[in-house]
Amino acid sequence: MDKEYVKLKTLANQSIVLDGLTIKPKTLNEIIDLGYDQFNQKLRLISLQKEDIFVDVDFSEFDYPLIFFLLQTDGSDLIVEYLTSFSYFLGANVSLSQGQNSLIIADRDYAFDILDQISEIVKTQNCYVSESYDDFNPLNDRVRALREKILARKNKLKQLKKDQDVENGLSLQDLISILCSNANGINIFNAFDLNFFQFNDQFNRMRMIDEYAVNVQALLHGADSKNIKLTHWISGVK
Repeated sequence: MDKEYVKLKTLANQSIVLDGLTIKPKTLNEIIDLGYDQFNQKLRLISLQKEDIFVDVDFSEFDYPLIFFLLQTDGSDLIVEYLTSFSYFLGANVSLSQGQNSLIIADRDYAFDILDQISEIVKTQNCYVSESYDDFNPLNDRVRALREKILARKNKLKQLKKDQDVENGLSLQDLISILCSNANGINIFNAFDLNFFQFNDQFNRMRMIDEYAVNVQALLHGADSKNIKLTHWISGVK
C-alpha cells in the first residue's frame, strides 16, 4: 500500500482497510490509556524483522515472515507477545490457526504475510523510526529469557530508553503541552483526540514556523546568513 496514501488518510484521522481488516489510528487518549511505554513496546514488537531476532543468518533464500521462523524455534512466549501487539493495533483478536499454518484474525483466516502489510501501515500511522533491537526491552522475564536464548549474545538487556521518541529529554506530556500553548486551534481540551501522526505533524509544523520566524529576525538584526539555514515553513515536514 502506498505510504503517502496512508499518511494522507491518517492525517484526516481515517482508518485504512486492508483485506477486510480496519486499521484505525490510535489517538493520544488511547495511547495514554495503555501507557506510553507500553504503546512503544507494542509498536516495536510489530516492527521486528527476522534479522533483529536471528543474527548471522542469511535470509536471501528464505523470504518468509518472521512468525514462520519463530514457529520453528522455542518461541511460544515471544509469539504470544508478538500477536497480542497486532491485536492491540487492529482492535481484533489475532491468533494462530489450529494447524499453526495461518492466522485467525477477527474469525477469518489469513496468510502469515498479512502481518508485514499491517506492520507497515501501523508504523506509518505512528511515525515509527527503526532502531536497533539491542534497545528492545522485553515485557516480562519469560520473553527476556527467550530473547537471550535466541540471540545468545548478551546476558543482560539494556533498560528501555524512556524518552526515545522525544527531543532534548522532553516527555510526551511536555510536547503535548507545548503544542497546546502554541498551535492555532489545538488546546488542552481537544489535543488528546489527535492521533499520533496528526500530533507529530502539527508539532513539527509549529516548530518549523517558529524556527523560520526566529531565523528571519536574526537576519534582520545582522546575523551572518552563512550560519543560518532559512527553510520556509511552507515545505514538507521531515
